[in-house]
Amino acid sequence: MNLWKDIRYGARMLLKSPAFSAAAILTLALGIGATTATFSCADALLWKPVPLPGLDSLVMVGQRTTDPGDFESATPADIDDLRRQTTTFASLASWEEGSANIAGGGGQPERVSQALVSANFFDMMGVQPARGRGFQAGEDQPGREREVIFSDALWRNRFAADPNVVGKTIRLDDQDYVAIGVMPPKYAFPLGIDLWTPMALKPADRVSRMSQLIQTVARIKPGLTVEQTVSEGEGISARLRAAYPDTNKNRHFAVWPAHRYLVDRETNQYLIMLLCSVCFVLLIACANVANLQFARATSRLREVAVRTALGAGRARIVTQLVTESVLLALAGGVLGLVVAYWSLGLIRGGMPPEIQRYIVGWSEIRLDGRALAITMAAALASGILAGLAPAWQNSRPNLTDALREGGRGSSGSRRRHLLRNLLVGGEIALAVVLLVGASLMFRGFHNLLATGEKLDPSTMLTLRLALTDAKYHEPYQIAGFYRDVLARLNALPGVRSAAAVTSMPYSQHSNGRWFTIEGRPVDPNNQPQAMYQVASPEYFPTVRVPLLAGRFLNAGDGPDAPLVVLVSERAVAQLWNGKSPIGQRIKLGLADSKQPWMTVVGVVGDVVHNPYDRQPRRTIYVPYQQAPALWMDIGVRTAGNPLLVGPDVTAAIRSVDPEQPISEMRSMDRAIHDASIGLQYVEIFMAVFGVLALVLSAIGVYGVMAYMVSEQTHDIGLRMALGAPRVRVLQAVFRRGMLTALAGLAVGLPASYGLALLVQSLIFGVTANDPTTFIGIPLVLLAATAVAILVPARRAMSIDPIEALRYE
Repeated sequence: MNLWKDIRYGARMLLKSPAFSAAAILTLALGIGATTATFSCADALLWKPVPLPGLDSLVMVGQRTTDPGDFESATPADIDDLRRQTTTFASLASWEEGSANIAGGGGQPERVSQALVSANFFDMMGVQPARGRGFQAGEDQPGREREVIFSDALWRNRFAADPNVVGKTIRLDDQDYVAIGVMPPKYAFPLGIDLWTPMALKPADRVSRMSQLIQTVARIKPGLTVEQTVSEGEGISARLRAAYPDTNKNRHFAVWPAHRYLVDRETNQYLIMLLCSVCFVLLIACANVANLQFARATSRLREVAVRTALGAGRARIVTQLVTESVLLALAGGVLGLVVAYWSLGLIRGGMPPEIQRYIVGWSEIRLDGRALAITMAAALASGILAGLAPAWQNSRPNLTDALREGGRGSSGSRRRHLLRNLLVGGEIALAVVLLVGASLMFRGFHNLLATGEKLDPSTMLTLRLALTDAKYHEPYQIAGFYRDVLARLNALPGVRSAAAVTSMPYSQHSNGRWFTIEGRPVDPNNQPQAMYQVASPEYFPTVRVPLLAGRFLNAGDGPDAPLVVLVSERAVAQLWNGKSPIGQRIKLGLADSKQPWMTVVGVVGDVVHNPYDRQPRRTIYVPYQQAPALWMDIGVRTAGNPLLVGPDVTAAIRSVDPEQPISEMRSMDRAIHDASIGLQYVEIFMAVFGVLALVLSAIGVYGVMAYMVSEQTHDIGLRMALGAPRVRVLQAVFRRGMLTALAGLAVGLPASYGLALLVQSLIFGVTANDPTTFIGIPLVLLAATAVAILVPARRAMSIDPIEALRYE
C-alpha cells in the first residue's frame, strides 16, 4: 500500500517539475538506450546459442603447432587416424570450403560458395534437407559425387523456390550434378554456404599428411566433456608425432567448442570492450541525474522538513525519494528502448547483406525479451544508483533553516557539497577514461583503414573470375583466356589499365606457400613462407606498387622463357637481412620439392592486403603466363567513377567466354569497406560513446554550477553589496568548478593510461603512448567544463544585491 502511495505521490511531484523530469529522463534514456543496443549486439553475436541440434556436444577439430590459440585445417590422414583411435567422439564429419560456377535454373552463370562434405555430414549434424534427401554412404567416393544440396536462400533466389527442383540436373564447374535436396531455412553451417556436394578426395589426398585440407566437426559421446576430448586428442597427436616425425613434428590436434569456433576472437574482444565502454556512459548518466536531484532537493528541503516534523522516519522519506528516482529511470528506460530500436536499425542496415551471412547471430540482433529485461534492470539499477545518495543526504535537513520563510539563505552543508563535488569529479574521471580509450581506438583503427588510401581506391574496379579445370584444363588455355580478357579491357574507353592477380588487396583471397632458398641451410622448424601471387605485368603500375630494385615482370616472361620471380620489401628484410636477393633462386615447396627453380629479378614495395594484418605480408610474385592460375582477381584502373565501366567490363569478359561467371564486382573503395566493416563499427561505436560521455559530463558540470549559484544567491549578493568586484565573484565560482574538474582529471588520467596499455596488448592498431590523445582529451574536457561553468558564473555576476538580500 505504501509503495502504491509513493508511486502516485512521486508521479505528481515529477509532473510539477517538468523541466527537471525531462532533463533527467532524456539523460537516462541516452545511457540506457546505448546500453540496450550494445547488449543486444553482444547477446546475439556472443551468447545466444547457434541454431544447431545438440550444440553443447559439438566440437570442431583442427590442428595447430605449439601455440594453443592456433586452429588450422587438418590433414585427411591424421583425421582418419583420429577417427579410428578415438574413444570420446561418437562420430566425426569433415568438410572443405570452396566455391563453384553454377549454371542452370535461370539467370546468368554465377559464382557461389560451396562446401564439399563427407557423406555422413548431415547425419552427424542432426539436420536433414527440408526437401529431398541427404548424402548416403559411399557418395563421397570419386565418380559418385555428382550430387548437390542447395541452401534455402539459393533455392529461392536462383530457382524461384521451384518445388520440383529435386531431381533436376544443373551445371557446376562445367559438369553435370543432380539436385537431391534443399536445406531448411534456418540451417547455416558452415556459415555463408550456398550449396553442399560430396567431398570425394583422391586416393593420394586421403593418405596425405602434408596438405592440411579439411575441417572437421565431431560429436562428443554422452557424459563426456570437451576437456576429455582435448586430453585424448593430445595423446593421439603424440603417437602420430612419434610415428611420422617428418610431417607431424610439433603438430597437435586442436579441439574447440562449436561456439568458440564460430565467434572469432576479435569479435569477442571488441564487443566486451564496447560493453565496458557503454557502462561508463551509463554511470556518467546516473551521476548526472544524481546531481540534478541534489539541485532539486534544495527546493524540497521545506517539504522534507515538514514531513519530518510530522513524524516521518528517515527510511520512509528515503523510500519516497528513491521511488521518484526509479520512476524517472523507468521512464528513461522506455524512451531508451526507442533509442535502442533506432540504433539497432542503423546497425543492421549498415552491414552489407553479403557479409551478414558470414556473421553468426547477425540475424538475431533485435529487441527481444532478454534485451527488454536488461533495459528494465538497467533502468531500475540506474534509478536506485542515481537517487539513493541524494535521498539519503536530503532526508535529514536542518529543520530550523528549512522551515524559516522561503528556505533561502542557506548555502548547504559541507557534507552535501563534498558529495556533490565527488559526483562531478567522478563524472570527469569516467569521461576521461572513456574518451582516452575511444580516441586511441578511433585513431588506431583510422590509421589501419587509411593504409588503403595509398592504393588510390576511388578509381579502381575489382572483380573475381574463376575458371574450371573441366573447361580450361591446359595451362596455355588458362593463360590465353586471361591474356584475351586483359587485352579487351585495356581497349575499353575510360580504362587506363587492367591487370590480373590471384589476390587483389582487401579481396580476402590470400594464398600462402612454403618455399626454399637455394644454398640456404634447411631448418624444418623455420621453413620460409610467403603470400603467393600469380600476376600479370600490368598489376604493379595498376595497383601503385613501386619497383625498389631490378625489374618488373614483363610480357617476355612467357612459358618458354626462364622462370622468374619478384619478392616484396618485407621478404627481403626478413629472409635476406636486407641484402639484395636479385640473381638468387627459390622454388616452391620444401627442400625435396620437385618444383623448378625461379630466379629473383626484382624487389617491389609492400602491399597491405587486410586491415587486420599487423604488418604487410612478405610476398612472392610469379608471371601468370609461367604459372597460370584458374582463379584470378581483375583490377581495372579507370579515369573516373569505376562503377560506370562495369557493364562494358562485363561485356568484354563475356565476349571471351559467354558462360564465364563474374563475381564480387565492386570498387576497391567498397572492397576496403567490406574487409574492414568490423573495425568501422567499433570505430563508430567508440566515437558515439565518447561524444555522449563528453556531452553528459559537460551537462553535469553545468547543472552543478547552476545549482551552486542558485544555492549561494544570498552569499554572492552579500559579498557584492559589501563592495566585492564582479570579476572576483566570477573568479571564485569559476575556480571552484575547475578545481573539481582538475581533481577528476588527476584520478582519470592514470586510469586512462592503464586502460590504454591493456587495449594496446589486446587490439592491434592501438598505441598507448599517444601524446596527442593524452594532451588533447584533457584539454577538450577542460574546455567543455569551462564553458559549462561560464554560463552560471556569468549569471552570478548579474545578481542584484538588493534582490538577493530582500528576504534576509
